[in-house]
Amino acid sequence: MIKYKLILGDCLENMKAMPDKFVDVILTSPPYNDSGCSESDKANKRHFKYEIAENREDWLDWQTECINEMLRITKRHVLYNIQPILNNKSDVYKLIGRFADNIDNILIWYKPNAQPQHYPHRIANFYEMVIILKGQEFDKLYINSNGYTNVIVKNINSNHNYSDKHRALMSEDFCNELIQNFTMPDELVFDPFMGLATTGICCVRNQRDFMGCELHKPYFDIAQQRMREENSQVTIFDL
Repeated sequence: MIKYKLILGDCLENMKAMPDKFVDVILTSPPYNDSGCSESDKANKRHFKYEIAENREDWLDWQTECINEMLRITKRHVLYNIQPILNNKSDVYKLIGRFADNIDNILIWYKPNAQPQHYPHRIANFYEMVIILKGQEFDKLYINSNGYTNVIVKNINSNHNYSDKHRALMSEDFCNELIQNFTMPDELVFDPFMGLATTGICCVRNQRDFMGCELHKPYFDIAQQRMREENSQVTIFDL
């Protein structure tokens, strides 16, 4: 029985090897694909969510293929966290259009402590989206809380121990909100873009099984360390 499994490797290749309806829920936040920062910032990766895969010209087709695999292997639903930013907006909106028939709802994550706009007469970006897509056995979306709305108000991780390694580490408060409301105890939650395993840590704390995949070895090593600090019974797969 799966409890906590971490896979070092390409998530698309690994998902293609999984059978249909293999996981209960997917919760993930993929590379956003270029923040539109200056060339010097790009060179120093100061504004990148990931150190790799941030400037893929095929990002839209790549994510389309990834989401198709997510939908195939997921029983209930996929929670896909993405932020439209300067240089990816067109691709993000096209992606939403491609999966319009699969989308049950879109949550807005409002971030009160997001960075203000530095340039005059511009709109500051204080929100991200969680696109909820229907899995293979989706009937209707069940929320564990009563009176739930599609706006989540949670601060971002403005200060954390890994800012020099991963600029946009997901907020644990935000991740806990999703785990607690959109998954059930003992369900298997999969994060194909695991990063530093925030989803996994929240699964451990909320009694959910977890499987995560990460291609970037430095991130994977930190994820492994963080997960084992939470629970020593973590299975590691190096593919």
